[in-house]
Amino acid sequence: MKRRCLEESKSIGIVLKTIGHGHLETCSAYGSHNGETGPLTSYVARVCYLGGRYHGSQYQPGLDTIQSELIEAVSKWSGDSHSTQTVQLAGRTDRGVHSIGQIVQIVTERPLDIDRINRHLPWDITLWAYAPAPRDFRPRFDALMRHYRYYFDVPSSSFNLSPMRYSLQLMEGSHNFHQLAKPDGNRPTTSTILNACLIEHNGALVLDLFGTNFLWKFVRKTVSLLQEIGEGKSSPSLITDILSGQSVIPSGIRPAPSENLVLVETVVSLRMKPSRFAIKRIHKHIGDHLKFLDRFKLTLTAVANDYLSNLRDFP
Repeated sequence: MKRRCLEESKSIGIVLKTIGHGHLETCSAYGSHNGETGPLTSYVARVCYLGGRYHGSQYQPGLDTIQSELIEAVSKWSGDSHSTQTVQLAGRTDRGVHSIGQIVQIVTERPLDIDRINRHLPWDITLWAYAPAPRDFRPRFDALMRHYRYYFDVPSSSFNLSPMRYSLQLMEGSHNFHQLAKPDGNRPTTSTILNACLIEHNGALVLDLFGTNFLWKFVRKTVSLLQEIGEGKSSPSLITDILSGQSVIPSGIRPAPSENLVLVETVVSLRMKPSRFAIKRIHKHIGDHLKFLDRFKLTLTAVANDYLSNLRDFP
C-alpha cells in the first residue's frame, strides 16, 4: 500500500508539472503596467504560515487571522486601502492549522513586491513566491487540488496499520462525506479524494490526503476515525456505512488536534517565482521558534516535576 501511494503521488506530481509548464495567459482582467503605479493587476502568491496564534485563515471582524494580517500588510506596503475583495485566499484553514503552500490572490496597482510586503507581516506569516494571475483567475475555484498532511503524535506501533490503510482505500474517489465534516451552511458535502496514503516518515506516522476540495474539519475527523480503527475500537466497515449514508455515529466524531495538520500545497497551474530572501526568512523564524519551544518544554517539564506535585504543601 505504501509503495502504491508513493507511486500515485509521483504520478500526480508529474501531471501537475506538465500542466505547470504549459502556456498560460497571464494578462490580468484588471489591466497591466510597466513597473509604475497604474491599472489594477492581479497576482497569485504562495504564503507560509503557522496557525497557532490565529483564529483561522479567513477574515473575521475583531479577530487576528491570516487574511486580516495579509490585508494590513498589503495596505501598508501599497499605501492603499485593501479588503477581502483584493486579498483573497484559495480556501480556509481552522485555528491552529499551518500551511506551507496556501494560495493568496492580491489585486493591486503596483508591481507586486513580496519581500517588501513581508516587512509588514508577523514573523509567522511569509509570502515566498508569486506570479501574475491568469485572466479571470479565481483562487478558490481554480485550484487543481489540495494536499494536506497530518502528523500523528503517537508512534505507529500503537496501531494496526492494515485496517487503517484499507479504510483509506475505501475513501478514495467522490463520496458524500457529510458525517466526516462539520455542517457549513448550504455547502455541498460531496468531495473527491484523489489519493490517501498512510506512511511512516522520519520516525513518525503521517497521513497524506490529496483532493480537489476538502470539507470543514474533514481531515481531522478522518484522523480520529482512523485512530479508532487502528486501535481496534471500530472496523473498516464503519467507513462503508458512512459512505452509504447510514447514520452510524449520531454523536458525531471529535476532530483530532489542529496543531498537527499542515496544508502542504494548494496546486494551481502556474509556475511561480520564489524569493530566496523570503525562504531564508521562513527558515530563520521557524528555527528560532523551535529553539523557543525547546526552552519552553524544558521549563514546563521542570516546573511540573519540581513544584506541581507539591502544590498542596504550599502555605
